Amino acid sequence: MPIPNEATVRSILNEVRDQVVSAIQNAWEDWLASDFNGVWRCKRSRANFVWEQIIDHAHAALLDHGDVHVIDGNETMKFLVQDTVLFRFKKADETGKSSNVATQLALAFHDHEQDLFDLPEVQRVEVVYKLNRLETKIDDICVVARDGDLIAWEYSLLDAGEGVVPLPMPEPMPERPAAAIVKLKGAADGRKKRQT
Repeated sequence: MPIPNEATVRSILNEVRDQVVSAIQNAWEDWLASDFNGVWRCKRSRANFVWEQIIDHAHAALLDHGDVHVIDGNETMKFLVQDTVLFRFKKADETGKSSNVATQLALAFHDHEQDLFDLPEVQRVEVVYKLNRLETKIDDICVVARDGDLIAWEYSLLDAGEGVVPLPMPEPMPERPAAAIVKLKGAADGRKKRQT
């Protein structure tokens, strides 16, 4: 199957957009409110905690949705929407790439020539959350299609102004007057002497 078609994925995932965004935002709030926030030293532990919470929230919100099938297995959970779009949740870096242990299954998820999960015709994408530079809040929630190690396309699930707060622009620096040129007495005379 070719790389997922963005227009198709957008129209289908738009049906569950609110539930997906809420699952991620609620999971992050769970992390902030937890007794573990600030205690665990490993980012991987935080990512695991948030992922588990995302799955719980998404499972609860989408389980009874008529067009969504929850597929549990291989130590992950995937969501199939309208028998066409298969997605999984991940944390991503600022470029939109998720990091995975390079198992055969993880690599195959982004190789659209391979049939996975006995679902040969589905379009596989990731729903990712991106943190701000200080990793204190979610900056964006995106749908990402990859082609192997490359990002084929990406779009945000957050509406303009919702969830992503633009940082204020820094005040422009006042113009500094040009520094006065200081000439040493006799410096110009030395140059003239060298030229003659």
